[in-house]
Amino acid sequence: MPIGEAPSEHLNYYSGYNTITQNSAGDITMECFEGKTHFYVSNYDYSVDFLDDENKTDDYGKYIGTLKAGA
Repeated sequence: MPIGEAPSEHLNYYSGYNTITQNSAGDITMECFEGKTHFYVSNYDYSVDFLDDENKTDDYGKYIGTLKAGA
């Protein structure tokens, strides 16, 4: 998963990649552990369907899912 920041006119959303867009998600927090990363966002109306749901609490914003190593 690439991570970066740029004005939208300079972005190229490649097909086949899943994205979390900051302009929709708001602030993005990643809680990193060996083998996985939990994702939280500040926009409680935002969601994605490509991350695994590990039923985490909303400690750092709204939990939207977990990315596991090798996924």
